[in-house]
Amino acid sequence: MELQTLQEALKVEIQIHQKLVAQMKQDPQNADLKKQLHELQAKITALSEKQVSIKPGSVCLCFCTDIESVQTAQLNSQLLPLCDP
Repeated sequence: MELQTLQEALKVEIQIHQKLVAQMKQDPQNADLKKQLHELQAKITALSEKQVSIKPGSVCLCFCTDIESVQTAQLNSQLLPLCDP
C-alpha cells in the first residue's frame, strides 16, 4: 500500500473515530460503541504502523487512556492523541 493511500485511509478512520468519541460522550455506557471504538483504534494503529514502516520518521498514532499519559507524551512529542481525554 502506498503512502498516499495509507494517509487517506487514516484520515477516514480518524474522522469515524472522532464521531464515535462524540457518541460515547453522549452514551458512555454503550457497550456496542465501546467495542466499535476499540476495533477502530486497532485499525488506526495498524494503519499508522504501516505508514511508519513506509516512511520512517512519520508520527505513529497511538491511544492513551488517561490524561496524564497524553500530556506526558505530548510534552515529549511522542504521539498525536486521537481524542480529547
